[in-house]
Amino acid sequence: MRIRTGIPGFDELVQGGLVAQRVYIIAGPPGSGKTTFGIQFLLQGAKEGERGLFVSLTEDPKTIIEDISTFNLSLKRYALSGHILFVDMGPLSIQNLNGVKSPESIKSAYAQEVFRRIYAIVKAKGIKRLVIDSVLTLKYGEKSLEDESKEIARFFRSLKDLKITVLILSEMTDLSNYTPEHYMAHGLIFLHNFLNGHTMTRAIQIIKMRGTAHDCDMHKMEITQNGIRVYSTKV
Repeated sequence: MRIRTGIPGFDELVQGGLVAQRVYIIAGPPGSGKTTFGIQFLLQGAKEGERGLFVSLTEDPKTIIEDISTFNLSLKRYALSGHILFVDMGPLSIQNLNGVKSPESIKSAYAQEVFRRIYAIVKAKGIKRLVIDSVLTLKYGEKSLEDESKEIARFFRSLKDLKITVLILSEMTDLSNYTPEHYMAHGLIFLHNFLNGHTMTRAIQIIKMRGTAHDCDMHKMEITQNGIRVYSTKV
């Protein structure tokens, strides 16, 4: 089953949309449009009667709503109606981890608590689409790369078991530096924002999309007052 992303021009690059009930990563540097991509994905679901959840691990959701409300996307209407829920889980590391001593234990307990809360909301509210911002927050601490990979893998397996469609936003300044979660996700999408001569250029690149035919070239992308738009033109 394919589901529409709400990003004009993107679904045509992935055979009509994302495969449902899978986990995808939207990666890119600051200002590349990751949050906007995630919100448009949730808005499309809300328009189709699917309830969505935005879990923020970094920023106050009120700020996100205010920023996105500068676009012509009617986000506040869907948030007020309960079609899109916003939950701030950033403070969990302070509020819910009392008695956890080592950095390794804190990190593991934090990831588990985040998933426990996500699971409860998904089941109680009938969530079909989930956006998590961002995966970097789950990777703090002093673990070895092997232990970190195991922790992230456990978190990803738990998300896959929810049987909903998940977008995980990932800050990434070096787009050649792949991390464990990039291999674990069903799909990996890069958002580029770079200088081309004296012109700032935005582009989108589908690095991986299991079960979907696609190219790996960069396609022109714009962020307009109506949100992100993707073009067939290659950069």
